[in-house]
Amino acid sequence: MMRLKGKLALLGLCLVLLMPYIAGARAVPAREAAAELRVRLDALFGEHALLAIFAMQKRYDGAADHEQAAALLGKNTERLAATLRSAYGEETGKTIEPLWSSHIEALLNYAQAAAAGDETERLQAANGLDAYAKELALVWARLLPDLGAAGLEAGAKRHTDLVLQAFEAYADKNYAAAYKSLREAYAHAVASADLLAAGMAAQSPDRFDASGMKTRKADLRAALGRLLDEHALTAVFAMQKSIDGASDFDQAAAALNENAEDLEAAIASVYGETAGTAFRMAWTSRTRCILDYAKAAASKDEPARAIAEGKLEKAEAELAQFFTDANPQHGSKPELLNDLTTQSGQMTMAVDHDVLGEYAAAYDNMETAYAQMFPMADLLAQGISNQYPDRFPDAPASVRKTVTMQIGETELTVNGQTIRMDVSPALQEGVVYIPLRVVAEAVGATVSWDAAANTTRLAWDGNQASFPGGSDQAEVNGRVKSGGGAPTIMQDGRVMVPIDVLVEATGWKAELGKDDGSIRLTTTVEERS
Repeated sequence: MMRLKGKLALLGLCLVLLMPYIAGARAVPAREAAAELRVRLDALFGEHALLAIFAMQKRYDGAADHEQAAALLGKNTERLAATLRSAYGEETGKTIEPLWSSHIEALLNYAQAAAAGDETERLQAANGLDAYAKELALVWARLLPDLGAAGLEAGAKRHTDLVLQAFEAYADKNYAAAYKSLREAYAHAVASADLLAAGMAAQSPDRFDASGMKTRKADLRAALGRLLDEHALTAVFAMQKSIDGASDFDQAAAALNENAEDLEAAIASVYGETAGTAFRMAWTSRTRCILDYAKAAASKDEPARAIAEGKLEKAEAELAQFFTDANPQHGSKPELLNDLTTQSGQMTMAVDHDVLGEYAAAYDNMETAYAQMFPMADLLAQGISNQYPDRFPDAPASVRKTVTMQIGETELTVNGQTIRMDVSPALQEGVVYIPLRVVAEAVGATVSWDAAANTTRLAWDGNQASFPGGSDQAEVNGRVKSGGGAPTIMQDGRVMVPIDVLVEATGWKAELGKDDGSIRLTTTVEERS
């Protein structure tokens, strides 16, 4: 049974879906525009990752709705192209859209070949995906030269690898691994979107004030959006698994539960562990009611469906009351309750259409359910930041980080806090080497290891740096930096970098004790939530 509230909200939600197309239609402050760009790209990239994996599953299974799944993925591509067209012009949109579409086609061909057991076709599709990663990296490098072609290509390849990992595990019926990779692919896609959004903002300071996407308030909005967006699509697909009686329903439901755990942690970080637990109980009750609705709809058990719908309305009212109680001054129970019921109304309508085999309508409702998470995340983030303006300021904050170490010792201190290392700084042929990962993470950088390229990559405050093993150089934001001749090496399974190379690459200040082997690094970094 379709919910009246869901029907009445459809027009408003369609406007939300059109945000990428009309982004330039209204004048907004540059800081707000930057924050909106981050959220929009996060949503588009995250949606792409999840839809790509599910569309591959549908193609592999020969599902009756595989064409509609692919079509929804295509609509995501159109919105992404529109967003980039608004930033870089018509020609960029014309370049990106067919390239992105070719990536999707190769993924679906890969799934089709796997289903048919055609290794030749599967290899051809895999080669096409490799070519896509290289070509897309070149396009992004032309648009955002400061990010560096090598890092962009590695990011595109990593995305493809994670999507294929999720699919291969699904095809092997290793469903736990499949959904683990699915969540990793989603998180990687959103992190990539953050990086690209920062690059786009820095490139166009007249349109975007990059500081607007680097505040604790912006981080809160992005974090809630990421988790709520993931919930929306994962819930809908879990509902489909329930309807189909699929073998991987339990694992899809488990992924949904893991998302709920992450939401609980986010709420607990604001309101405390007790409140986090209370939130999760209400949230998982809502999710359980949604899945019960799908099960009842599939079996055409009208009394059970009515009971599930009634319980769903009650769970949503409890959630809205939870936030009203937690945030009595800035909480908005009627508005939040409307958002919750509208969003779940779209999901239940998707189920109703799916059961009837009306797949085009089902996927339209799925798309709208995903879009409805945007205003919900906005509402929650705004209420929390208004409640705690000192904890979630709308201005970038910075903090000075001081790291001290000792040659031959395995203890590191950062702003007085001690961290135990499994390898110590070393002096080799007059060169001071320090363990790259632990030091970089101590000052807030994100570190990744590319085994194929034998390269360690750092990301911090919108910057990227790559440290190839065996090289005395580093690539920083697409530019090569040299630290004086000593190479990055591997010691006891850890990457060790000459301190001169690190300083040249990052701009951090280093002081070395002349007699006691002490090492002191200082830097000022943006403080993030």
